[in-house]
Amino acid sequence: MTQLLASIDLGSHTARLMIARRSASSSGELTPLMRRRAYIRLAADSEPGYEREIGPDATARVLNVMRDFARLIADFNVQQVYAVATGIIRDAINRHQFLAHIYEQTGIRIGLISGEREALLSGKGALAALNITGPYLIFDLGAGTTEFLYEVGEKPGAISIPLGAAVLTKKFIRSDPPGETELDAISREIARRLQYVPADFGGDPVVIGTGGTVTTLAAMLHGILYDDITPEKVNGLSLTLPQLEACFERMKSLNTAQRVERLRLDPARADVIVAGSLVVTGIMRFGGVFDLLVSMSDLLEGLLIE
Repeated sequence: MTQLLASIDLGSHTARLMIARRSASSSGELTPLMRRRAYIRLAADSEPGYEREIGPDATARVLNVMRDFARLIADFNVQQVYAVATGIIRDAINRHQFLAHIYEQTGIRIGLISGEREALLSGKGALAALNITGPYLIFDLGAGTTEFLYEVGEKPGAISIPLGAAVLTKKFIRSDPPGETELDAISREIARRLQYVPADFGGDPVVIGTGGTVTTLAAMLHGILYDDITPEKVNGLSLTLPQLEACFERMKSLNTAQRVERLRLDPARADVIVAGSLVVTGIMRFGGVFDLLVSMSDLLEGLLIE
């Protein structure tokens, strides 16, 4: 007998749902049946440098999305739901009241997880999808935080740092397209935050990137329209540092509307992609990495694998 499961990631920029079938065999293989993503843009409402609070407008956006997710879960007759809150929700001063309100209104109980736990679960999803055992370094770039999971020789570990595409955009970018002064400020912030990540991984690990920015860049460079981005098309694609640097040079001189029109980007991703691409190239330079593999499979898969 098969089992229907659902996983939900409530993050800083997006809320994501996956419904999958788990086989009754000993392997417990997962077959995704549907995916849904909605932009909730909590990071856009967050004021850098202040205590974060999820306000009424943001709460209303999240509730609309979660009610839609609840209807889909009911329509599929899902037997078990695994839902977690990540990103800047972890730091919101009203996080517990916020999640309790969602549960009261939708019946979906969402658990808060640490950045290290998020790194572990995202890593499980990516490693399973790409069939990689190690050594590896995985980074999951989100809207408000970036998680790292690594296993290289005697140095396994996980770390989360406050470095995200939407938060950087909110904090530093005032013009559209951004000016060089703004981009330089973002680069300095990235370098400052990466000081907390171990730099010497050695052992030539496989480097894997996950998250919306990474999958968007992969789609751009491999000619995949944003409506067609799926794990089946994206998982395992390779990106090189020269490719990403050339892509950034092209994007930075375009305003948001031009990125949508000329580069065919998702309108809800086009405003944060410049800051996000600076994070990706910053991580690669920091670690002396020339290329990386892309995985769209991440936390959603990791929750169900575990």
